[in-house]
Amino acid sequence: MKRIAKYLLYIMITIILILFPFLIEKMILCETIFPFNIPINLSKETWFGFIASYLGAVGTVMLGIIALYQNKKYKELSDSSEEKVITLQNEIKTLTEKSVALIELNSKIEQAKYYPMLTNINYSYWNTNGKNITKKIDLEKDAFQISYNKVNPNEMLTSYKDVFNQYHTFVYTLKNDGEQTIRNFNCKSIVKNDAEHEFGFWLFQSCDIEPGALLRCVYATKFNLAEQCQHGEIQSLKFQYEMENVIGERFEMTCDFFFFPVATNDAPNFSIEISPIQRL
Repeated sequence: MKRIAKYLLYIMITIILILFPFLIEKMILCETIFPFNIPINLSKETWFGFIASYLGAVGTVMLGIIALYQNKKYKELSDSSEEKVITLQNEIKTLTEKSVALIELNSKIEQAKYYPMLTNINYSYWNTNGKNITKKIDLEKDAFQISYNKVNPNEMLTSYKDVFNQYHTFVYTLKNDGEQTIRNFNCKSIVKNDAEHEFGFWLFQSCDIEPGALLRCVYATKFNLAEQCQHGEIQSLKFQYEMENVIGERFEMTCDFFFFPVATNDAPNFSIEISPIQRL
């Protein structure tokens, strides 16, 4: 129905435009129609020219008004469009920033899956022997990193119990709280009282640490380490470690122990500082 009404309106406007000049002619030529029935000194040709100019001026004014109205509408539409474009650009910028942030976060999450995480759980043992080691430590499930000075080059250690039976030991415990296995965890150097250990047959046995597994860091010596710590002969020990994740990236960390003199019958008193794990 709307389309039919629209077409009828176009037809009526066309008819009016065609008939309008003839209607004007009839009005001017008819002497009974006001104001053409008033005696005037103007000829019919002059009236035709005046009416044509008058209608042209009216049409020009109307066209000007329509043009101003259209320009106003165009400006409003342009301003509205510009505001919408600016709003869309800001939204796109915000979405882009969020996308970049999400990509970076996802990348960090993916990297975190392979980043080693070791937590100190504050379990330490002094001079544990091979008889009672199984009461304190699970030799099957726990991971062992052992650092010891091999006095006799021909000495053979076939099991963890041999280390605890033949050496004085200090054991502290870390836990793999990461999602992946830590590979080739090993001690690279030991600093005692701010000085590197003397040269000799120092051996560092590496190990792999499964997710959730306990790591037993064993420092084995032929001298009684506990007594030296009790008497204040050893004030500090620093262990430097290196490790790898499952995709081959290498990392390092340090564990610093600071000992305080105590009575002979008391266990060594110490504090521990573990550095953050850094990528090499």
